[in-house]
Formats: sequence, structure tokens, C-alpha cells
Amino acid sequence: MEDWKEILFWVTWFHFFAILLWEILGHYAFFRIPYLRQSDYDEPRQWPSVAIIFAAKDEQREIEQAVCSMLKVEYPNLKYIAVNDRSTDQTGNILDRLAAKDERLKVVHVQELPDGWLGKNNALHQAAVATDTDYLLFTDADVSFDVECVKRAIGYTEHHGVDHLTMFPKVPMPGLLLNAFVVFFFKTFVLYYRAWRVSNPKSKAFLGIGAFNLVRNQAFREVGGFARIRMEVVDDLWLGKLMKQGGFRQQVLIARDDLSVPWYGSIREMIVGLDKNTYAGVNYNPILWVAMILGMGFAFFWPFVAIFFCEGQLQVLFAWICVVLMVSSGWMAIRMQITPFIAVCVPFIVAIFIFTITRAGIIFYIRGGIKWRDTLYTKEQLQSGRL
Repeated sequence: MEDWKEILFWVTWFHFFAILLWEILGHYAFFRIPYLRQSDYDEPRQWPSVAIIFAAKDEQREIEQAVCSMLKVEYPNLKYIAVNDRSTDQTGNILDRLAAKDERLKVVHVQELPDGWLGKNNALHQAAVATDTDYLLFTDADVSFDVECVKRAIGYTEHHGVDHLTMFPKVPMPGLLLNAFVVFFFKTFVLYYRAWRVSNPKSKAFLGIGAFNLVRNQAFREVGGFARIRMEVVDDLWLGKLMKQGGFRQQVLIARDDLSVPWYGSIREMIVGLDKNTYAGVNYNPILWVAMILGMGFAFFWPFVAIFFCEGQLQVLFAWICVVLMVSSGWMAIRMQITPFIAVCVPFIVAIFIFTITRAGIIFYIRGGIKWRDTLYTKEQLQSGRL
């Protein structure tokens, strides 16, 4: 029994140092990602043409306000392509009415989904092949842009010779728990995808963020566009992979003062909304899925449980692990302009996140695939059209 206690003691010491290193690396990564507004660039002699592309399906409640906000972007050579993706409500009519008022807005209506395509990927593909602008900016219909955002982004890409620019937006969320989720997700996402190494052409690190994926049209066509990733659920991320594998220069910036996108309005909405992403994030691999659940449970949740069941030095060690996780989250929250009081929510949001991952995998096998916007894509369909 004493031998087991000694082993557990040294395992916990290793756990402590691993968590400390993880959190330090998370803050280091945050420091390494430049801010759009703090980056230098010279305005080009002639502004290249840009097309802002987004898809919408059954979004009549919010689409008009979102598009009107987007149309306020100030850029000298800009047009918009909105794709009405098989909407059964008034989304298409609203877009047509807005297009009649602003000649920069073109609407593409998709009536049927071709075999072997995800709905959103097909919609963005249809828009991309319909324009010959110098740049394509893929975004979501609910993203709010600062009026100078596109000008700053194009100025940066032209000045630095970037072929693919993707940016982290501000994600306003209601309540402590959802804000705690934003902080935890951001830190994990940045570390997992090594966001600070994306700009290094010698690194295999890549990234793509749905709120803002700006690509040179010529480079986009050279890598095959969405036809190469027609069944990738995380299309934004895999677009980044395409561009990096194609040898094109990539950069990621933080643009919280220029981009804002509401994510989820409640914990339930978040859990359901992540159904399609979380299992796709482990490449539909059940071994990776189980490893992620166990790894996250042991690394981030177990210390908050063990502190109540251990005593002596072990209890002190687990307490220090909990302190590191909470203090680090609070500090990260301050840097993300979120209240540091989210630190008290760390164990709860980790538990919810583990539940979300577990649920997503179980539902995937119960359904036999992923349900997205009322369309079921089977496991075989998803795997047949992957990069």
C-alpha cells in the first residue's frame, strides 16, 4: 500500500509540472499571436478586389440585420455574395430584396444538394466559382465587422505577402459559465493547433477560423478549393490545411476589436451545437475520442475531485494544480477582456466539455453520422469526401 501511495505521489508531481507547463505555454502562445490593429502595414497603391462570401439557411429571423451590418464595411473595391442554401423560409426573399437595394450584393440560390457534398461547403463553393475577385473572404452571416476591418486585413496581407489570413474574433457570451467556456476553448484550441507556428513556412501547423478566412483567389483555385474538402465538417479549419499543404503563406491574427460573433446563448445550445464539430475534430477515430475524454478528465477535472478524497501532501499537490488552472484562466480572461471571475467555473466547464465530447461521439454512432441543418450525413458519406 505504501508503494502505491509513493507512486501516486510522484505521478501527481508530474501532473502538477505538466499542467504548469501547459498553462505557461498557453500564455506564451497568446503573446506570440499578433493583433490586427497593432500590426504595421503600408496601404497598397491600388486596393485589390475582394468578395465577402457567406451562406445562409433558414435564417429569416436574423439575416436582414446581419447583412445590413455587413454592408456597412468600408472598402473601395468590394462586393458580396450571399448563398441561400435550400432555405424553406423567407431567407431567400430577404436576400433578394437587400440585393435590389445594394448592387454590390449578389445572391446565389442553391435548390438541391449534390451527392457527396456538405450543404455549407457546396454553398461556399458555388459562390467561389461565381467570382473572379483578387481575394475571397469566407465568413458567417452572423459576424459583425468593424467598418475598417477589411481594409486593415487586406493592407496586412498585401504588405506581408500573406496568401491566407485567418483571425480570432471577439465572442461575446452571456453568463460566467459560457465565458469560462470561451476562455478554456480558446486556450485549448490555440495549443492543440499550435497557432503561434502557423506563420512559419517550415512548420506543418495550420489554422482556419470560420468567422474570417481571407484567401488569394489564385491560391485558392490552385489548391482545389472546396471541392477538395467537400465533406469536411470543420471546413474552415481544413481550408487552412489545404492552403498550408499547398505551400502558401499563412498567418493568424487576433482581431477582437474588428470582428465579433455571438456563439451560443445557453449551455444546452452549446452542447447541441458542438455535436457536429467535436467528433469530427478527432477525425471520427474512436480511439482518439476515448483518449481525449480520458486525457481531459485526468488532466483538468480529476484534481478538483481528488482534493476532496486525498489528504496530506497529495491533497496539497492537487490543491496547487487547481490553483494553477484557476489563476491561469482568470489571467487569460483579463487578457481577453472577460471578467476574471470565470476562474471559479473552471471545474464545471471542464465537466460540461467532457460531457459534450462524450455525447457527440455516442450520438454519432446512434445516428450513424452527423446531422447538420436538418440533413443527416452518414459515416460513409463523411469519410468518402475527406481530405
